[in-house]
Amino acid sequence: METVAVMGLKDGQILGEDIIVGDKIAIKKGTKLDSVTRKKIEAFHLVTVNIMEDEDFAETYYEKIKASKAFKQFTEDYRVQLEAYKVAVDSFIYKKVPFRLDDLKTIAGRLCPDSLMGKTLFAYLNQMKPRENDMSYSHQLNVALICKVMARWYKLSPAETDLLICCGFLYDIGKFMLPYDIVWKPGKLDKMEFDLIKTHAFHGYYLLSKFRFSLDEHILNATLQHHERCDGTGYPQGLTGDQIDPYAKIVAIADVYEAMTSAKTYREPLCPYQAIQIIQGDSFLKYDTFFISTFLRNIVDELIGNRVRLSNGLEGEVLMNNQNDLSRPVVKCGDQIFDLMQNRSVSIVAII
Repeated sequence: METVAVMGLKDGQILGEDIIVGDKIAIKKGTKLDSVTRKKIEAFHLVTVNIMEDEDFAETYYEKIKASKAFKQFTEDYRVQLEAYKVAVDSFIYKKVPFRLDDLKTIAGRLCPDSLMGKTLFAYLNQMKPRENDMSYSHQLNVALICKVMARWYKLSPAETDLLICCGFLYDIGKFMLPYDIVWKPGKLDKMEFDLIKTHAFHGYYLLSKFRFSLDEHILNATLQHHERCDGTGYPQGLTGDQIDPYAKIVAIADVYEAMTSAKTYREPLCPYQAIQIIQGDSFLKYDTFFISTFLRNIVDELIGNRVRLSNGLEGEVLMNNQNDLSRPVVKCGDQIFDLMQNRSVSIVAII
């Protein structure tokens, strides 16, 4: 609700709280204002009243997010900062103008200030649908913002945080050297297409290595190694465990999670619990144990209290997490309690 001066009231606004005079309700909450009701309010000599806003009419979690003033402001700021990032990328790709890392850190700071909770940022990104030609840019921008949140969870120093953010902005730069219709092909890639996609790590490393005198080695490593996996199944070099740069390990997690939970022009985002289930299936083999467990634990901790829809059609509230299966928490639906780790026939399909 918004507190509005009585003199600034307008016809059509909805009263957010009962107006009580003495011990009686003079005007009920939910009343639609017109000239008559506004004159009544003025006669009560009130200074302000509470008026309902769009988010007060929203029913689901994401509807409330989209209706909020904060999200609308974020959307405006995001478009501005995305354009600034696009200029930086295009200048680098086509004119060989080096990235100004301070500018990239400024973009992240404006969109993800320290006061912005991870839960809120992830909800914002979940609801941001990029324009067709912006997906490569927005993917890297989103990963950089996620990296900033992850840095808090890993308790990185300010300098380490700035470095991780820059890794997020630059790690996928090699994809700009590949055909757009293959990079963002909606269906499954054939072998030739996938082999081409795998070259983007080398392309990015080659592009950035020309400016290695001004770039930290971790940025170059993150660019080359973000598709390496701890069990050796990744590419391009098939590295394992400690052979992989720690910044590359973190960016790999942000890259995969963003790809699944952010909207694309050709599909809706996955529910966070569905993404967690997919990542969790490979986590102890493919990803660094500390980085992936810390990431997933923080994601689900921030989802406690959310309302969710189950695969059986029931809706309820997440009460607590199961540490042995983070994608399957305990959910209360009316008088029923579902421990999804024990009840494997039911799963969470949406946050509502």
